[in-house]
Amino acid sequence: MIKPRKKIKKQELKEDQLVLTYYKAREFVEKNKKVLSYILTGIVILVVGVIIYRNNLKAENERAEALFSKIISYYDNGDYKTAIEGIPQRNIQGLKYIVENYGGTDAGEIATYYLANAYFMLGDYDNALKYFKKYDGSDKLLLSASLAGIASVYEVKGDYKKAAEYFEKAAQKFRENILVPEYLYNSARNYKLAGEREKALRLYERIKKDYPNFSKIRDVEIYIASLKES
Repeated sequence: MIKPRKKIKKQELKEDQLVLTYYKAREFVEKNKKVLSYILTGIVILVVGVIIYRNNLKAENERAEALFSKIISYYDNGDYKTAIEGIPQRNIQGLKYIVENYGGTDAGEIATYYLANAYFMLGDYDNALKYFKKYDGSDKLLLSASLAGIASVYEVKGDYKKAAEYFEKAAQKFRENILVPEYLYNSARNYKLAGEREKALRLYERIKKDYPNFSKIRDVEIYIASLKES
């Protein structure tokens, strides 16, 4: 008589599958041991590289901060030339040195903005434009200020349309900035100088609506009336 087959339970089936999977995995590892070793080594090297990079970046940022703290007082006192070039004989490096050697750090990015502004204050507008455009930090306030710096350079150069566009970008970049109405005002003024009267009117009306306590609101109202009449 043929004995009936033993009914396989679900738990036994799961255990068999686990055993099968284990042996398959073991076989795969044995066959590909060398390749897996290379992959594992590559991952370790990558992780170590990232850790070293971050540590180096942190160390470089600390060095940049130390250099920046030595030179910023010259900028604050209006000695922009010294702020830019530093005093190498006294081991005081300038903003230009910090930007060239530590530009990728947070402190280096801050130095980039101050370097641009120092050039602007000295009337070196080409270098001011170069470094305002170079600023790429994460600080929204400084990013907005850099855009306004670009706008100011274009205004000085007589390119009023570009100046207006960059002042408007500065206002849009960081909406919580207390300087937003000032940027919008400067943008409207430059649009007006560029002959873009409708754009100027749009911005003046926005200032009147959104910033009724703006210090130049009376001027804004006069410009609105003037643009509507013409």
